[in-house]
Amino acid sequence: MKKYSLIFIIAFLFGTNQTFAQIRSGRILYQVSMEDFYKEGIKDGKASSELKRMLRMTADAAKNVQLELIFNTEQSIFQHQRGLSISDFEEMDEFVKYLTAKGTYFTNLDSSQQILQTQYQDNKYNVASEIEKQDWTLTKEQKRIGAFVCYKAILDKSNTGLNEDTIAWYAPEIPFSYGPTEHVGNLPGLILELQLPIATYTASKVELNPKKEVKIDWPNNIETITEEEYKKEGDKALSKLGRGW
Repeated sequence: MKKYSLIFIIAFLFGTNQTFAQIRSGRILYQVSMEDFYKEGIKDGKASSELKRMLRMTADAAKNVQLELIFNTEQSIFQHQRGLSISDFEEMDEFVKYLTAKGTYFTNLDSSQQILQTQYQDNKYNVASEIEKQDWTLTKEQKRIGAFVCYKAILDKSNTGLNEDTIAWYAPEIPFSYGPTEHVGNLPGLILELQLPIATYTASKVELNPKKEVKIDWPNNIETITEEEYKKEGDKALSKLGRGW
């Protein structure tokens, strides 16, 4: 009996590893919550009724946000689902979308490069950056998200300049270090939940090895600039706005 049990365990583990090793591409949908952002904004009791209303509208609109991560073994794209309206006001749509993703994020793990394709003052930009190595603390704490066992990783706020630690729940069973926005290239598995001070991104659907080939075209359609150059463009625009006032 022990012999057969051992054979079964080995066969199970081998089959499981084979399944994971065969993951070549995928599509993840994320829902967004800004409830913690709302609670933080009103907790000291000093927020005006108008500010409370705006924070509530923002958090409610965020419930309708849906972001998509598509990936293959080398590259990924993270972006808002196209054509999705999240509120009755176009300005609120744009505001909440910007808070949750500043544009479309293209990641290349082989070259450790990321491009943020974004728009500012009617100008489109490809903003290029190196994937930054970050000092995440990996813990043994785990929870299940959908069908996947995920492990908790913590990025101390001293490394980010944010007012709270960043928390990621990653799935080693999906052995690619992709995730929402710029949170890529550092963890031993794909991030299925990311907790930031402003928003929490949680995977609502995971589709692995979809029938349709995941082909990613690296963006070369517009001029590519560095983060520093992009910041200078933003400073110029703010300066012009200031002179207009």
